[in-house]
Amino acid sequence: MKPPNANPASLPNSVLEAALDLWGQAREQHLIPITGRSMLPVLQDGDRVLVAHGCTGVRRGDVVVFRHAGGLVAHRVLRLYAGDAGPTFVTKGDNAPQFDPPLNAGEIVGRALAVERDGRRMSLDTAAWRMAGWSIAAGTLGWIMLYGWGRRFKRKLLGPQPNRVTAFLRRQTLACFALALAAVQAVICRWKE
Repeated sequence: MKPPNANPASLPNSVLEAALDLWGQAREQHLIPITGRSMLPVLQDGDRVLVAHGCTGVRRGDVVVFRHAGGLVAHRVLRLYAGDAGPTFVTKGDNAPQFDPPLNAGEIVGRALAVERDGRRMSLDTAAWRMAGWSIAAGTLGWIMLYGWGRRFKRKLLGPQPNRVTAFLRRQTLACFALALAAVQAVICRWKE
């Protein structure tokens, strides 16, 4: 286990909250650095995302930045639910194995509008990227449903123990999904200097 503040880039929670409050009040867009691999291949370690603060206009497939465990996370919205207390968002990283806990509007910092990488900028706010984001979200939900059905069928047919055939099929399916995601990014990405 890492000691608190072991990462020199981490901020105390009070400083992070104060900065987010100021940014939200200014109603401006801000660049936020990205670390980690949960959104590969769309977002890579070292990228910066341009964030429009607030959760107005967030739709399925959008990449949102939200508060989590004293930090900020950028993941894709897979589902939106309207409730009495406001909208609830279900998110997941494109390269992450699990869903995030459901979010309320107060936890959303904002929506990612663009990605900066190596001095180039790619807009995520185009019709093509919004359609691609929606397709990725729908495909992810479909894959998770299909995977669950396959696991239940396998258990009925072969029992609860994993075997080499199912492990191989799972790895190949995940590789195909990652390849399809990379192909979508290659077709849609329009980096600008």
